[in-house]
Amino acid sequence: MPRAFDITAVTDSIRLDASGRGEMAFTVSNALRAAVRARVSVVPGPGAKAEWFTLQGGEERDFAPDGTQQLTVQVRTPPGTPPGRLSFHLLVVDVTDPDERYAEGPSTGFEVVATPPPKKAIPWLWLALAAGIVLILGTVIGIVASRGEERPALNEPCPEGTCDKGLACTAADGGVCLVAEGQPCDGGAVCLTGFCGQKGQCELALGQNCTSDASCPGPLKCAAVPGSQLCLLRPKEACGSDRDCASFFCRPDGRCNRDDGRCDSDEECRAPSRCGPTRLCQLPDKEPCTTNEVCLSGFCDERCKPAPVPARCPAPCPAFSTCISGRCVIVRDHRINQDVLMGSPQRLESVKELQLEQNLEFQRRIP
Repeated sequence: MPRAFDITAVTDSIRLDASGRGEMAFTVSNALRAAVRARVSVVPGPGAKAEWFTLQGGEERDFAPDGTQQLTVQVRTPPGTPPGRLSFHLLVVDVTDPDERYAEGPSTGFEVVATPPPKKAIPWLWLALAAGIVLILGTVIGIVASRGEERPALNEPCPEGTCDKGLACTAADGGVCLVAEGQPCDGGAVCLTGFCGQKGQCELALGQNCTSDASCPGPLKCAAVPGSQLCLLRPKEACGSDRDCASFFCRPDGRCNRDDGRCDSDEECRAPSRCGPTRLCQLPDKEPCTTNEVCLSGFCDERCKPAPVPARCPAPCPAFSTCISGRCVIVRDHRINQDVLMGSPQRLESVKELQLEQNLEFQRRIP
């Protein structure tokens, strides 16, 4: 028997807020190739209760042949709900033949977190006095101990998070001592950054060719650029220019922007892209493009343009997707990052210059 409906969701889980509330958008498509009146219901998983769920817009709705609608399910768990991982799924049936023409959606999970008990009043005055005494004693003990204690050397464990001069611990709560950034080195294996540069000092492998994140040590990741892959800075790392970041966007605050192509505001999108209704950084009309996915309109013809009527979706697409050829398609980050970079010749050229500089340094080091 052919399927009656297609039910999809952007993700397989919901993040509840501190009050136990959350929501999820689903896309339901009529696969019966005929007009139908459908009934939608939420089926709670083990441990969940039906009264926790609300379906916006009512349970019954009319679908055109091959029609698609977006549904939103709201979740509200009451105070005192035991913590744990719970789930639910959608059930969509043809009102006229519910036993034969129906479809069940994917399982969607949500985590119920225990509500912390109310905090007791803290005697701040006594606490401040006690903290002052502890701080003074700790300082005195630390000075005495440091005078008679040698710090860990290269490749030695550093359970206290400290190492000898010129070294740094791989973890604040314990690791091994390696050569700190900017210190002399004779190979990347001894460097905390994992890379020994041309000047014989430990430094980041920024701009080096890579095949995966594993080949980019430290705060770097393997980012796709046109024609290559380079080690570039991860989101939130300190940066000096756009070419340093895997997102190709060094924010005004000197930190690399997120690189998943998603956004909550225009400030998280590098111009000329904007944060669209589906929370993706996409290009407005008239901007150069290479794929449909990167356009707010979902249509690219050398430049972003309004989509032709046959290519438009009958209903708004859910978050992190765009309408392409009449269907909502999930957009992956690398398409947006690369396309916006291709549309910015100045930034693309600076990335190529970074790659060339690193290649020349590598060649100079070859005896």
